[in-house]
Amino acid sequence: MLLTNIDTVIIIGAIFSLLFAEITGVLPAGLVVPGYLALQMKQPQAIFLTFLISFLTYLIVYFGVSKLTILYGKRKFVAMVTVAIVLQFVIHTILPFSDFGNISGLAAVGIVVPGLLANTIQRQGLATTFLSTGLLIAITFGCAMLLHIEI
Repeated sequence: MLLTNIDTVIIIGAIFSLLFAEITGVLPAGLVVPGYLALQMKQPQAIFLTFLISFLTYLIVYFGVSKLTILYGKRKFVAMVTVAIVLQFVIHTILPFSDFGNISGLAAVGIVVPGLLANTIQRQGLATTFLSTGLLIAITFGCAMLLHIEI
């Protein structure tokens, strides 16, 4: 099996995420998130929109959905991912020009990323999640540039 540039960046991001989590104990919102978002570095608006959707998802689930039903474990995770997917659909419907977050072959991963971020925000807080994920996006992107991987 040949690795594409996309595969390579995702793997680099996963390795750095794992190392970061082991060394610091801080979760960077899932192992694939930094690699996936590093692929978006040429479209920073896509990264911003992903972070915005994840924050809105957290607010809706924490202050809305969790007041209507008991959420814990897998149920909470599914609620986060579902709300994130619905928010993405609504935002892409209202703002048709916002459909810039799809990487060929990784659209399914892309719709789950804001839910992963929102779930991690709920666990360890907004600042810690966004700062650690942002740092790992930059490290992954920098490593890809050093290795001359075209993104």
